[in-house]
Amino acid sequence: MKISIIRGAFLNPFELQNYEPIRDRFFLTAISSKNPISDKIKIPLIKLWSPTDLPNFPFKYPILNRIFTDAHRLYGLEKKLKGVDIAHVAETYYGYTHQAIMAKRKGVVRKVVSTVWEIIPHNNESITGRREYKRVAYENIDKFIAVTEMAKSCLIKEGVKKEKIEVINIGIDIDRFVPDKSKTKKRDLNILCVARLVPEKGVTDLLKAFNEVRKKRANIHLTFVGDGPLKSDLTGFKNVHIKKVPYNKMPGEYQKADIFCLPSRKTRTWQEQYGMCLIEAMACGLPIVSTNTGAIEEVCGDTALYARPENWESLKTNLEKLIYNLELREQLSKRSRARAIDKYDCSKIAEKIAFVYEQVCL
Repeated sequence: MKISIIRGAFLNPFELQNYEPIRDRFFLTAISSKNPISDKIKIPLIKLWSPTDLPNFPFKYPILNRIFTDAHRLYGLEKKLKGVDIAHVAETYYGYTHQAIMAKRKGVVRKVVSTVWEIIPHNNESITGRREYKRVAYENIDKFIAVTEMAKSCLIKEGVKKEKIEVINIGIDIDRFVPDKSKTKKRDLNILCVARLVPEKGVTDLLKAFNEVRKKRANIHLTFVGDGPLKSDLTGFKNVHIKKVPYNKMPGEYQKADIFCLPSRKTRTWQEQYGMCLIEAMACGLPIVSTNTGAIEEVCGDTALYARPENWESLKTNLEKLIYNLELREQLSKRSRARAIDKYDCSKIAEKIAFVYEQVCL
């Protein structure tokens, strides 16, 4: 069976590790833009030119999306899909998703499967043509893989028949992301946040909470792993560290931490859809402080303490519960690792995806 996993500029090793365990069972290829998030994957990759490959310029995506309906188009995609059994796309409104559907209508590709993360019903419909893209997707996509129950509910509210939706979480390699068994009890505590340094991730809320915590406890550190426009706003504070780390080095960052924090906010058009960093933190046995927004509670369950979004005082309170309570940290740590093994093992998830492929092509 020939399957093309199409992700354009969004191609990354975080998601693609969920397909690598079945790469010998199917003839898998991945298709990306010329400059995806990362091309460090173990599946054969085809790169096609996309408007997203243009150099950055002011209002790049607002302009491109209005020209192309969605900028994530891939030139030459139909030719690469010739003879493919399943085109596995993402969401309902991306340009390459619409291209794959049109290829199916022409008989170029047999079936289309889409992985969906969106949790806000009727989001991304303000641009001319997007609503029509979505309508065509509802009618022509053969199977939707929703990564959360919230994503499934969103699809149903938009008119997709629930029989066409399968909920399959996205996972990680739990043999790479593991707790540091050699970690010794130490005086210093390290809080880790892995996120884009943008307002919606709540990183300035965490900085404020941390600076207040540090007034009472000097031997505490906060590390941000990520990059973005707020980097300068987070720079220059005592015991606050900012770094960029390649994905293959990320397990070590989690292993050096004692507490993980993702303080996401919510906006009119965005809420945390999943949070791969939460899965990675769980697999490494970290207790978590996050916020009760988006799909975070569905993903983390009872492994986390939940603060109110955009409320640094609530973050501070929950962080201090862990900082001053070793027993609670250890309890949540055990829950985290157990939940990761149970729900987010990418080898098990790959089997569920394989079953969808086989059923779709019956």
